[in-house]
Amino acid sequence: MTGEGRDLPMGRGREQAPMRVLLVTNSLANGGLERQLSLLARTLPSQFDVRIWAMDGGPHEAPLRAANVPLIVRPRRFRVDVTPALDLWRCIAAWRPHVVHSWHWMPSAAAVPACLALGIPLVDGSIRMGSIPHERGRPRRGIMRFATLVVANSRAGLNAWRVSSEKGRVIYNAFEAERLTTVPSEDPHRHLDDRFTVVMAARMDPPKDFRTVLRAARALHAVDPHGWRFVLIGAGADRKSIIDEAEDLVRAGLVEFPELGTEVVGYLRESDVGVLMSDPSVLAEGCPNSVMEYMACGLPVICANSGGCREVLGGDAGIVVPPKDAAALGSALTFLRDREDVRERMEIAGRARVATAFTVARMAQEFAALYVEAAARGRGER
Repeated sequence: MTGEGRDLPMGRGREQAPMRVLLVTNSLANGGLERQLSLLARTLPSQFDVRIWAMDGGPHEAPLRAANVPLIVRPRRFRVDVTPALDLWRCIAAWRPHVVHSWHWMPSAAAVPACLALGIPLVDGSIRMGSIPHERGRPRRGIMRFATLVVANSRAGLNAWRVSSEKGRVIYNAFEAERLTTVPSEDPHRHLDDRFTVVMAARMDPPKDFRTVLRAARALHAVDPHGWRFVLIGAGADRKSIIDEAEDLVRAGLVEFPELGTEVVGYLRESDVGVLMSDPSVLAEGCPNSVMEYMACGLPVICANSGGCREVLGGDAGIVVPPKDAAALGSALTFLRDREDVRERMEIAGRARVATAFTVARMAQEFAALYVEAAARGRGER
């Protein structure tokens, strides 16, 4: 790739010009994708000049601005407003990044014309789940055809979309270890409660199956009314209906729905086991942040057999159960409650897996290599 303003990092022993990387996304809302984007933008090596363009703001905007990451937010004024796309084209044309990395299919679609016209490599990072959404699958395939590389956060995601090994790459999410030391506990009186505490932290949207957890809670409570405590955390479109459905369980003191900002670690540290039930018939998991967070906090994990869950969990850090199977979930919970030795082995295995496979340094290095590869491909190199 040649032309004014297109200087790429030079070889060793010579002064290097920063590689310009534009990260584009749909929003900076409170979600796993947005947390990972923010983390990457704040931790890429210094030889990368990173900027973010987003169609909407959100809670992750503040830490980015605090870290002095250049950030442009251009919300739509109405549903079919095309002015954000025009603004993105102007941004790409003016700054001339070496690589554009899109984290969502909508800004990917907006970025394609500018990238093609200016010869700028596009990394499509919109595969964040382990199956193809029922809607918009066909246009997203079309967008990926124009991408220089396609990166997913799970092998399950690449396989679902049938992305070739020549074009597709897997880079797992990362867990920021500093969260374990900087986040206070949320329940200072937890030590007075000897009930076995189960936590599920996820967005309360259709792919996440909180209702199977509620069914398991009811069954366990019927056998042992004083032995269990369920802490269900998350925002989303289904939150109100899930809380309404569990009204009697809340009154009984069995289930709690704490309000949550952007941080969940304080609640996890006060729990005994982490659960992630999801419904792959709606949408399969990619690289679920909650499973990483559970393992980092020393929790044994129970998760549904959905998408990339097995990839993240590994072989020894938890138990995989069939989706939507409340009886299997209840049996797994009872087993872990009664087997402290198994919980301790899973705790050790989970912490070790996070410390090796899901570090921030590993993620930043792999994305750095990906951007260098994309830029080289844009210049016709192999």
